[in-house]
Amino acid sequence: MIPLSYIIFAIVLLAVITYWTTTFIIIYHLTRFGIGTQPKILATIFFFGSAFLSLVSFFLFLNIDLNILYGINF
Repeated sequence: MIPLSYIIFAIVLLAVITYWTTTFIIIYHLTRFGIGTQPKILATIFFFGSAFLSLVSFFLFLNIDLNILYGINF
């Protein structure tokens, strides 16, 4: 049986990859097809906000005690 921590890690990794792929697509389209400097400024703000939220969620995930989940019977 696969350990629960591996399953949780895979789910989190998939969510992070999906999040950053979506972020890249939005930033790419804002900078590539935007006219003028305003879309590029918005893309920069969006990128820094996404990076900040990723760091916050990463540090919060580090503080989770996954051993609590082993007491749950599925």
